[in-house]
Amino acid sequence: MATTDPLGIAEARSQLGTLVARAVHGHQPTTIRRSTTERAVLISEDDYEELLRARRELEAGHVAEAIAAHDRGERETVTYDDRAALYADLGLPTPGERS
Repeated sequence: MATTDPLGIAEARSQLGTLVARAVHGHQPTTIRRSTTERAVLISEDDYEELLRARRELEAGHVAEAIAAHDRGERETVTYDDRAALYADLGLPTPGERS
């Protein structure tokens, strides 16, 4: 679970070693704020890779459902001019974009 209150950058910097150890060994994420609207989360590399795997599985499920809907005649065949249009139609972020 993330720390209750986000840490400011200066505070996070002064505790960075401890925060990294908590993320790596305790799988405890820490939210760090730069401003009221800019925040980031410090997590372990293993947790990050797990999130990426889960995202890929979710996206693959969306694509598989779209294919199944087409096979059932519930979705027509569409030609796309570019990758962004395809991803938008599937309700997915274009690779490299935030979701």
